[in-house]
Amino acid sequence: MKQIASLIMSVALASSAFAGSVAYSGKGGKVVQPQMMAPSCDAFAPGFSIGLNATGFLPRNEFNDYKDALGGGISGEYFFTENFGARLSYDAVATSGTLHIFNGDIILRAPIKSICIAPYILVGGGFSVDGEKLGEYHAGAGLEVHLKSLQNVNLFGEGSYNWHSSNNRDADFTLVRLGIKFHL
Repeated sequence: MKQIASLIMSVALASSAFAGSVAYSGKGGKVVQPQMMAPSCDAFAPGFSIGLNATGFLPRNEFNDYKDALGGGISGEYFFTENFGARLSYDAVATSGTLHIFNGDIILRAPIKSICIAPYILVGGGFSVDGEKLGEYHAGAGLEVHLKSLQNVNLFGEGSYNWHSSNNRDADFTLVRLGIKFHL
């Protein structure tokens, strides 16, 4: 009999350990269960942001003496909803001279608020200038990450493949960006 009583007491004690905390309110000692808060991330709300990035330029083939090069850029983007936005960007890379790349993008992203990340895809067009002006269009994907310790700041990484409108496949290139966004 003592073994059964000990077993029941052990089960009761163990189950209360997993029950969570209880709060009492008022004089009547009414039991109030605490609200379970789901993890959330508001960093992907609609609005304007400015980005700064390091840029990697990887040409498909050598074209106009363009070789793999590094540079930097700046961008301004506006999200109309947390899933749909538009961006204008400028990048400068040190190829044989300085290649200036101007782009406009449409962005579709899918925030995963429980872990504060947002994968996205982008499509757009623009032009590059280095003595010669070449039109281009591109498609790519990226990942935006919000670190909860940095309010209104997100980190991002993305890559896009750029096709020149001249149909000269030797002029195609990949653009890789790693940077930081400041939400205003």
